[in-house]
Amino acid sequence: REVLEIFRQKTAPAFEVALRLGSICADLEEYNEASEIIGQYSENLGIAYQIRDDLTDLGEEGETNDLKGLRPTLLLAVAHEKAKAEQKEQLAQVWKRQLPDGVTFSELEQWYTDLKAVKRAEDLQLTYKELAIRSLTDLENANLKGLLRRVIGKIFNDTEIKGWCSEVQHVSELDKIRERQNQKVQA
Repeated sequence: REVLEIFRQKTAPAFEVALRLGSICADLEEYNEASEIIGQYSENLGIAYQIRDDLTDLGEEGETNDLKGLRPTLLLAVAHEKAKAEQKEQLAQVWKRQLPDGVTFSELEQWYTDLKAVKRAEDLQLTYKELAIRSLTDLENANLKGLLRRVIGKIFNDTEIKGWCSEVQHVSELDKIRERQNQKVQA
């Protein structure tokens, strides 16, 4: 949770500022309507992006290799949360940017896999990416919605996003109809 809060405060605001400035420069008439949606979208996209960054850092070919730099990551936090006894203490040392005696970087990466930290991070990334997409449901400006979907597609090399928002929008419209029907039944 602590790491996700750092992501929420670190990367999400950068996305939000860029998107808000873009909306203002584009003289988006529906800026006020889109403002809250852009905030939600940016928060979820920023978190998903940071998780992706932590995941792409794994292995010898890692982009910046946070592990060898002993930088705290979501993977380290999840592994520490799931570890027991001595392994938990060793991971706490890594969190404090100290490599425990006799522990290699390869071994640490293996712990991430064994403790299912990688799987948990992948699941969280997918969740936050989906939350970013779903935050667009109530956005009425089709051009902006399409562009924001493309941002996600570009960042995550995702081609499956095409049309997803319209499907969610369809479901959302059905939910609204059901809500109105339930309100009539209860009245």
